[in-house]
Order: sequence, then C-alpha cells, then structure tokens
Amino acid sequence: MIYVYIFAALILLVFIWSFIEQKIIVKKEYTINLKDNGIDSEGVSFVLLSDIHNTGFGKGNKALLQKIFKVNPDFVIIAGDLITKRKPCYPGKAYNLIKDLSDSYPVYFAYGNHEQRFEDMEHNRDENGIPDNELVRSWTVFKSKLKEMGVFILDNNTITLKIKNNTLNITGLSIDYEYYKSKSESLTKDYITDKIGKRSREGCQILIAHNPVYFKDYILWGADLVLSGHIHGGLIRLPFIGGIVSPQVKLFPKYDAGLFEDNGRYMVVSRGLGTHSFMPRIFNPPELVVINLKAD
Repeated sequence: MIYVYIFAALILLVFIWSFIEQKIIVKKEYTINLKDNGIDSEGVSFVLLSDIHNTGFGKGNKALLQKIFKVNPDFVIIAGDLITKRKPCYPGKAYNLIKDLSDSYPVYFAYGNHEQRFEDMEHNRDENGIPDNELVRSWTVFKSKLKEMGVFILDNNTITLKIKNNTLNITGLSIDYEYYKSKSESLTKDYITDKIGKRSREGCQILIAHNPVYFKDYILWGADLVLSGHIHGGLIRLPFIGGIVSPQVKLFPKYDAGLFEDNGRYMVVSRGLGTHSFMPRIFNPPELVVINLKAD
C-alpha cells in the first residue's frame, strides 16, 4: 500500500511542477547560415512565437514582453494558434499581447489549425451576412482589429521585406483542416502551389507552415526556412528522448521541437508558449524562439 501512496505523491508533484513550469519562459536561440539564399553578412534577427492559445504571461503579458524587448528583433513572426477555437478571440490576452508588440515591431501572423477552424466556420452566415456563431463573430472582430493595428496576416499570401540589404520573402501557408488529422496524407507540390503560388526567384524564402509533419513537402515546394509549431514540444519531454506524444496522440513525433536540416534547407519547430483543453506541458516550459539568419 505504501507504494501506491508514493506513486500518487509523485504524480501530484509532477502536476504541481507542471503548473509552476508553465510560468517559466525559456529562450531558445538558433543561428542559421543562409549565405546562398539572399542573406548578407549583417544578417537578420527575429522572434518566433507559436501556439500561444490566448495564454497570458504575467500581468499585461509583462514577463513575455520584457524578454522580447530585450532581444529587440527586426520583426516578430507568429506561426499559428494564437487563439483557441473554443474561446472568444476578442477581447483576450493574445489580442493584448499583439497590440503591445505591434507598437514596437512589424508582426507577421500565419494561421494554425485553430484559426483555420474559425475560417471554415466563418462561411456559415445568417440572412444578414453575419456569422451565425458567437465565437466565430469574435474571430471576425479579432482579425479586423489586428489589421487596424498594422499586423500582416499571411493567409496564403506573401510579403517581401528588404532589411539591411537582405531580401526576405515571407509566406504564410494555410492548409485545409483535414491535414491536421493524425493520419493525413502528404501534401503535394501542386497542392501547395495552388495555395500560395511558386516561390520567389530572388531572396530567402521563409515559409510559415504550422504543421511540421510536412517538412519534406515544404522544401520540395522551395522553402529555404520553414517555421512551425503545432506539436507543443511533444507535450511531455524527457531527457535524451524529447517529445513523448503529439496533440494528435502520435507517440514520439519526429519533428517535436528544435532545428532540422535537409540538404541545406531548414525548419525550426517551436515548442510553443501555451496550451489548451486538457493538454499538459510537463518538463516542457513555454518557449520563446529567437532566430538569427547569417551569411558566415
């Protein structure tokens, strides 16, 4: 019987630690050499945020904002799931965070599966042309507010930036909701091209693609650097093993978190910052990602 008590106590300690851990933001920094892809010696630095899920970090998001301001990036990229599909988007903690960030930096926002779910539902409207779901109406207002504050929403479109003699093409790929299911088929190059067109011939091609499972398909399309999230770091992380299970209940996901390379093309997968529903984060603190593009 004593072993049962010990086991129960250990489980309780793990969940207490998980609660505490979710208040600790860890900064992870990557330096990527893209000399042959439009990046010069000065380079570019940006912050990657993912899977915030309307989570707050201290009063007024002060804990997260201070870390970002200390980095002082050239811009901020949000790789999807800024909000949660079962909660109102506006007003909300995520909105307040982006409002404060957009006062200091350009913000580029691409959709994850939670945004895509709202987009699919937004087509259902009443006789007055208004979305027939209260949560979807909050999503519509949320998007409008982001545009008013100057946030660039990359929903299957591209923006070209000229920064310090660097040319960056940043594309946001919004895939159909079915491709987030656990047994989704691979994306074809034609499918991606139909969504976002062909990659630019000049400069570095950055592709914001929330689901990292399709890394090889993204680079076949022509991405030099893919920015993803979605896997939440594998929910539970163990030393030397990494992520244990994906949000789609797939054990030991291949692209759980970190930097991946394939023939000179790269992908950074953020562990994300928040969580939703009953998904845990154990030994997996919220992650702020800083990416430096260099030409060494």
